[in-house]
Amino acid sequence: MERKIVQHGPATLMISLPAKWARKKGLKKGDELNLEEKENQLIMSLDTKKHKSETSINISSFEESSIRTILTNVYRLGYDQITINYKDEAAIKIISEITEKNLLGFEITEKAKDHCKIESITEPSIEQFDNIFSKVFMNIDDLFLVGEGLFLGKKQEFEEIDRKIQQLDNFCKRVLVKNSLFENNFLHWSFHSSLIHASRELYHLFKYISKANFKASKQELDLFFDVKEIFEIIKESYAKRNLALLEKVHKLEKELTYKKGYNALKKSDPVIIHHLLTSARHFYLTNSPLIGILIKN
Repeated sequence: MERKIVQHGPATLMISLPAKWARKKGLKKGDELNLEEKENQLIMSLDTKKHKSETSINISSFEESSIRTILTNVYRLGYDQITINYKDEAAIKIISEITEKNLLGFEITEKAKDHCKIESITEPSIEQFDNIFSKVFMNIDDLFLVGEGLFLGKKQEFEEIDRKIQQLDNFCKRVLVKNSLFENNFLHWSFHSSLIHASRELYHLFKYISKANFKASKQELDLFFDVKEIFEIIKESYAKRNLALLEKVHKLEKELTYKKGYNALKKSDPVIIHHLLTSARHFYLTNSPLIGILIKN
């Protein structure tokens, strides 16, 4: 989209705003926009505290996972107020639970027979991104601690940790979409997604081994700690902005998958080995976007 510069007075240069964009954002005379200089770019954005973006969606299914997927993605897209239309009031209970568990800072603010409204009420500020993302790492650490107990035959709770990881990840992705000043957010999005897929594999593994009287073999336990080691390197590399640390990940993942993993598939429970290898693979896949992030920084 191109705009011609117009001179207004002896020193002021002006450009017009795209009318369609201005209408969509509800802009009017006297409203303020933020301008940020970034190398050869001049980035214009709305003050999100003053301009709340709204949308409306329709749901016809009462499948929890279907509604959760829709609401999670609308939330990630950065909308501040969401009207949800439905045909049965029974949907409110599902929407309420999803909002509370998955959409950090959102609450239901309006209920009716055929619709309800959820919106940002106590959402953390964009400036809290780094602190929130550090909690993702902390919760994955907790997931590994729980896993150690499970692999040793102890009863452990992990559902709440997994829920918290997903909630925090949703908020981080929401920030990436809303904050146009966040450089290379496609790299961050890819990095976050691989990290969360890896943790979800651990969650499904833990659900599987939570059955009674389970105790891991030495081979399974060794593989579990190998996966943990890959995660620890990824976490340290991100925290220290250290590119060299990631070189270890390549060697570890190949050793784990193509030697230890293939051998374990012949001797151990294949479901357990599948989840461990898939988790390791997703942690390994964080490597590429993380390298991009570190090089850019």
